[in-house]
Amino acid sequence: MGLNSGMGIPSPCFRPWVVADPVEKIIHDPVYGSMRLSGIVLDLVDVMEVQRLRGIKQLGLAHLVFPGANHSRFEHALGVAHLVERLGQELELPKDELDLLLAAAMLHDIGHPPYSHTLEYLMKDHLGKDHMELTGDILRGEVDLCEPSERRELKRMNVPLAKDMLSKHEISADEVARLLLGKHRMPYLGQIIHSYIDVDQMDYLMRDAHFTGVALGMIDVDRLMRTLVVYKNRLAIASKGIEAVEGLLTARALMFTSVYFHHTVRIAELMLANAVEFAMERGGTITEDNFYFLTDAQLTERLSSMQGYPREIVMRLRYRKLFKTAYVEERRELTAAEKKHLLKRYGEWHLIRELQDEIAEGAGVQSGYVILDVPIVDILLSEPRLEKVEVPVLVDGKLVKLSKLSPIANALKKRQTPRYLLRVVAPKEFVGKVKRVAARVLG
Repeated sequence: MGLNSGMGIPSPCFRPWVVADPVEKIIHDPVYGSMRLSGIVLDLVDVMEVQRLRGIKQLGLAHLVFPGANHSRFEHALGVAHLVERLGQELELPKDELDLLLAAAMLHDIGHPPYSHTLEYLMKDHLGKDHMELTGDILRGEVDLCEPSERRELKRMNVPLAKDMLSKHEISADEVARLLLGKHRMPYLGQIIHSYIDVDQMDYLMRDAHFTGVALGMIDVDRLMRTLVVYKNRLAIASKGIEAVEGLLTARALMFTSVYFHHTVRIAELMLANAVEFAMERGGTITEDNFYFLTDAQLTERLSSMQGYPREIVMRLRYRKLFKTAYVEERRELTAAEKKHLLKRYGEWHLIRELQDEIAEGAGVQSGYVILDVPIVDILLSEPRLEKVEVPVLVDGKLVKLSKLSPIANALKKRQTPRYLLRVVAPKEFVGKVKRVAARVLG
């Protein structure tokens, strides 16, 4: 058993009495203790797309509220691969399936733009795809994550690419992409990475709880690992694991409310997204063709070099001079029709921009200094798993929906995660007049 970080998660891949093979490495993770890397995982650590993830914060701008939240997508990828290996052993998956899953685990986030989900809205509007779809394009070689000058330097330094490394291990890049997009011929493989209950969620809940200090994300990974099963080509949970699944679903809902959709975090991230939009409209070093593949530091540096609004927003974020609430509509239980209406009215970035500008003009405020936040739309568009609690449970040889067996699942399905339906923010000096106009435009 490996070193334990105090979070109750053993690391079965670390055996201190075995001499390490020269093609294996042991790294020390704050969540799982010591982890052994080998094979496809060790090789993928070195590829350009994975190394870029060191520069992408896992929680965007959440460190402005939770000072410890400075971890990156890179260590999350390693954590997911670690859990895949553990689950692969429990399920006794053949080596070819396990290697495919390990590759998917390491590469599942390479399509994230700077600051993770912060710019997802812009991606959908400007590129017509989310980070998962972009990941598929990158793996297939249809999108490059580098500018030409950087590509030449990487080639000179022999920095490998993911597609080439997959080819070395005789793994199809297209098959990895199809697995991540839920289009693989064996559904359970994709479901292990991304589904109702998956190793991606397990790692980010545990990791984000650790680094934010919010204990609400603690889950029983050991129990989940031992009760997940494959039945008729689908990933399911054995009935004895229902309580562990209830714990994960509850932790997920509470973490979204208290961390991921914390109102101050949302304000900061939308301020940054507006600054990026302004920068692209102005032209220069941030464009539609490159904003999505920059790292956090590259994006901030380029915004800082611009005069006016983009630079001001970076300064405000750097010194935590954030916009304040001018108008808010509290959360309520929404019908399917209301959700459809919200998506129609607020579901695209340019629609949000138009409403922001309408309120700003009515209040006599410069464009960009009124920001509209509708978090439920983000959930419906980019995190639909939150509303999916129907984990298939294997009971007496049949699959039964979790809601048939768990009142907790039913309650979570009805629960609205964000603490508010929508919010309008502006610099402190404009709050009064923005409030009056926002109430008229949105109410």
